[in-house]
Amino acid sequence: MESFTKQDFSVVYWLKDLFSEYSFINIVEEYPEDGLQLPAIAVDMDTINLVPFELGSRDRLGIRTWFLDIYAKNKRQRNEMGYKIIEELEDVSIPINNYDEGFPPDVTPSVIGYLSVDDIELKIIQVLPELTEKMYYRSLVRFTTEYKQD
Repeated sequence: MESFTKQDFSVVYWLKDLFSEYSFINIVEEYPEDGLQLPAIAVDMDTINLVPFELGSRDRLGIRTWFLDIYAKNKRQRNEMGYKIIEELEDVSIPINNYDEGFPPDVTPSVIGYLSVDDIELKIIQVLPELTEKMYYRSLVRFTTEYKQD
C-alpha cells in the first residue's frame, strides 16, 4: 500500500479514536452523497504538495491539506465536534500506521511516521433552509500536515 493511502487511513482512524466514546457520530472516508446520518464527519483531502527539501537532493517535504466536513443536528453539536477536533490537532501529531499489517480492531499496526499539523482552521458553513429538505448544521475543519518518518 502506498504511503499516501496509509496517511488517508491514518487520519480516518485517528478521528475514529478521537470520537470513540461517542458511538452515535458517524466517521466516513468521503463526502456523503446518499443517506447522510447525522451527526457525521467526512474526511477528505485537498492538496498534496511535494516541496524540494535540500538543494541537489531528491528528498521532498510532503505537505497535504485536509478537510473534515462536520454535519450536525444542531448548532451546539456542530460546535462541540469542531472544538474537539481543533483542540486535539493543536496538541498532537497524527501517527501514520502500516496498514499492510492489517486494520483495527483485529490488528494494531505499527507506526511508521507521523503527520505534523500546521495551519488549523474551523469555518462555519451556513445551510440555507430554503435549499434543503432536511435542516442540519455544518462546519469545516481545514488543516495542513507535513509527513515525517520515524
